[in-house]
Amino acid sequence: SHRVHAVRTFKVERIEDIQILEDTYSIPPDFDAIDYLSSSWGIVVDGEVETIRLKFSPQIARIIAETVWHPSQVQEPQDDGALIMTLKVTNTIDLRAWILGWGEEVEVLEPAELRNLAS
Repeated sequence: SHRVHAVRTFKVERIEDIQILEDTYSIPPDFDAIDYLSSSWGIVVDGEVETIRLKFSPQIARIIAETVWHPSQVQEPQDDGALIMTLKVTNTIDLRAWILGWGEEVEVLEPAELRNLAS
């Protein structure tokens, strides 16, 4: 249940109804929302942070390079026009769906588990 003493993330667009209650909560003084979300891809914060390395084809390298997809991203243009992107994020279903959406234009270099999933 979302009432357990843990951080919960809800997508605003999915909230269908609200009620004002008498219940209260306290945000721990050491909680930093930006820090908490910094390793997530999308709204899901789950699992350990991993180094993800992706190689994008020359055909879409420019499109990828034009956008800040994640604050941790480091881009390395390649001599052949391809682009290698390194991310430090949690390996979530949102990230996997984004990678798979690029089809054959992206190759997962690391980690091996994600590479096997995407191939």
